[in-house]
Amino acid sequence: MKKLLSLLLCAGLLLTTAACSNSTSSGSASSGSSVQAGSSAGTASGQKPANFPKKPITFIVPWAAGGTSDGQVRAIANLGQKYFGVSCSVVNRDGAGGTIATTEFANTKADGYTVCLEACGVFTTQPFIKSNIKYSMDDFKPIIGTTIEPIVMVASKVSGIKSLDDLKKRGGTISYGFSGAGSLPQLSQQKFFEMSGIKSSPVPFGGSAPTITALLGSHVDVAAAHPGEIAQYVKSGDMIPLGIFSPERDSRESLKNIPTFKEQGYDIDMSVWKFLMVPKDTPDDIANYLTDTLTKLEKDPEFTKYCENNTLAISGYQPDEIVEKIKDEAAVNKELLKK
Repeated sequence: MKKLLSLLLCAGLLLTTAACSNSTSSGSASSGSSVQAGSSAGTASGQKPANFPKKPITFIVPWAAGGTSDGQVRAIANLGQKYFGVSCSVVNRDGAGGTIATTEFANTKADGYTVCLEACGVFTTQPFIKSNIKYSMDDFKPIIGTTIEPIVMVASKVSGIKSLDDLKKRGGTISYGFSGAGSLPQLSQQKFFEMSGIKSSPVPFGGSAPTITALLGSHVDVAAAHPGEIAQYVKSGDMIPLGIFSPERDSRESLKNIPTFKEQGYDIDMSVWKFLMVPKDTPDDIANYLTDTLTKLEKDPEFTKYCENNTLAISGYQPDEIVEKIKDEAAVNKELLKK
């Protein structure tokens, strides 16, 4: 009986030891998988990369100082210390409708310390206008969309032009100003003049500020710009809005009374949206961190207030959305520019 009890006790001990061993092995495997998954998730999104950022971040603006492109980037840079923990600066590199800065940026060091603002037209119109474009979206990683801006055609008060009918009656050749050759502010006006049969002459400028200065100085008859760039002049009566290149009227208080070109007989739908990007070889963890951080920054009351005051709509487009929109709009504009 004693021998039988001893054998049963030994067997029970062996079973318990085996069970404990299996439980420990299973727990180790599970713990290992959890660590690995957590590490992967950390590099994909949400966590700050090691040692980044540890020096100032520079934002490139491919247009002259003073316009909404410049303004929104400076608003972002002003919040840089709060969200990145380092100071941020802005560098303007205007010329050739944004293509000079974009071409140079493709060869910038891909370490996340230099970020470039872009307007959709730099990728959806410029490659079909200029034969020397050497870049494509494949050379970059989009980070986040910033703003969407409708395009408004305006005339100066001193011109005496108060409507599209006035343009038709004016006679002669109408000069129209815009920021950046081949930009959507150019194409929208060009399309209108083609459809209306009015003789016209394009006058490109390096940014919206010199465009507005030229219009106020009567150096051009009309111009196309974004609402935030002309709001103060429309309010003061120094500029007269002739139409907005959107499919429907903008419901915002300062824009709701501006008729669309469509309701005036010209079905033209063009607007500008902008985004931030980095060179293609920027490490994924840094690019993802920039996206996550800037997504939070764009919700900051200081930034949303800036956009509200300057009649800017925040898009917040994520990287995949940006790539898809560029692809779709490029296909449409390519066909338009063939005509």
